[in-house]
Amino acid sequence: MPYDKRLKVAVLIKRFIQTGGAERYALEVTRRVAARHDVHVFSHEWSFRGDEKITFHRIPRYVTKPTWFNQILFSHLTHKAVGNGFDIVHSHEKVPNFDVMTIHSPCFRSFLFKNKKPWKRILPLLALPFSPRKMAWLGLEKKQFAYHHKRLFIAVSEKVKTDVQANYPLPDESFRIAFPGVDAGMKRRIRAGTDQQKSRSEYGLAQDDLVILFVGTEFKRKGLDALLQALSLYPQSKCRILIAGGGGGKMNRYKSLAKELGLREQVVFLGLVEEVAKLYALSDAIILPTLSDPWAMAPLEAMLYGVPAAVSSAEYCGAAEHIKSGEALIINDPRDPRKIAEAINKLKDPVLRAKLSRRGQALASKLTWEKTTERTLSTYYDVVQRKHAKL
Repeated sequence: MPYDKRLKVAVLIKRFIQTGGAERYALEVTRRVAARHDVHVFSHEWSFRGDEKITFHRIPRYVTKPTWFNQILFSHLTHKAVGNGFDIVHSHEKVPNFDVMTIHSPCFRSFLFKNKKPWKRILPLLALPFSPRKMAWLGLEKKQFAYHHKRLFIAVSEKVKTDVQANYPLPDESFRIAFPGVDAGMKRRIRAGTDQQKSRSEYGLAQDDLVILFVGTEFKRKGLDALLQALSLYPQSKCRILIAGGGGGKMNRYKSLAKELGLREQVVFLGLVEEVAKLYALSDAIILPTLSDPWAMAPLEAMLYGVPAAVSSAEYCGAAEHIKSGEALIINDPRDPRKIAEAINKLKDPVLRAKLSRRGQALASKLTWEKTTERTLSTYYDVVQRKHAKL
C-alpha cells in the first residue's frame, strides 16, 4: 500500500551484525528500511559498513550470562532509551514493549514441553519454580505474546507462526509473514575457470572432487551428527564436505567424531567464515539436514549462485515451505543417516545437479530481501493506521 509519511523507526536487536540468522535478517531489512525512513538501532554492538544512514544507540551490556538475565536487562534498558518519540518500535528480541515484533524462532514453551503428552507435562510444571532461567524465559514470552490490537507480529515462516499460535491464543490477524531473503545483487556462481580452480586449491580440493558444503553454527541442531554418520555409510574418497560454522563451542567434539568415523580426509572444518559466498563459488552442492530451523538462509543463498541444494522437509525447515519438486532435494527424515546418504548419492549425478541448479536459481531469485522489506513496511503502515484508528 502507498504511504508518504517518513516514519521514525526504532529497531531493537542485541547484535546488529552480519553473522547469525536473526542478526543478518535484522541488518538486511533495517538497511533497506533506512533508505526511506529515519531509522535508529538500539543495540549492544554493531558492525555496519553500508551507505544507508542509520543512527546507533548503544545499550549497556552489564552482564552476558546468564542469558535470561541479560535479556531482562536489555528489555528494561531499551524501553527506557526508546521512550515515546517513535512511530514504530520494531523488536527482534524477546521484549514486552514494541509495535512490531519479528519472530525468528519457535517458542520457549514449545521447547519446554516438546513431545510431551499432557500427563507428562506435570513434572516440568512442578519443577518450574526451582528454575529461574525457565521462569524468566516463560515470563518474557508470555508478555511478548500478549494480545494487543495495535501491534503486529512478523513470523519468518508459517512454521513459526503455527508454533506461536499453538502456545498462545493470538488470532491470524495479529500476524504477517516475511520470510528471509537473498541479496538479488549477489554475484552468481562461477562454475568453471581459473577463479574456481584457485579457490579450490586454497582449501586443498581437487578439481574432480565432489565438494558438498554445510553451513551452520549450532552443529547439533543443524544435523551435522547424522550427516557425518551418513558419510561413513558410503565413504567416497572423491567426496569432500566443507563445514563452515563455529560449532557452538563443540568444534573439537565434531572433529573427534569425524576421526572416529574414518572421515578425517573427507571433512574439512573451516570455522566461522565471513564471506560464505566464496564457498558457494567452489561447491558442487550444499546440504542442510537441520533438525529445527525456522528458515535457513544458506541453502537459498547458495541456490541463487546456482548451487544444487538438499534440505530437510518443511516439518524441520521453514525454507522448505517454498521449495517444489525439482528445485532442491528434500530430506524427509533428517534424523536418519540413510536418508541423507541417499541425497548425497543423488547429488553425484551431474545431470541432476544441473537440473537442480537451474530450477533452484529461478526460485531463489524470487525470494529477495527487497520483498521481505516490502512486507515489513506494509506491516509498519498497518500499525500506524491502527494507532490512529478510532476505537
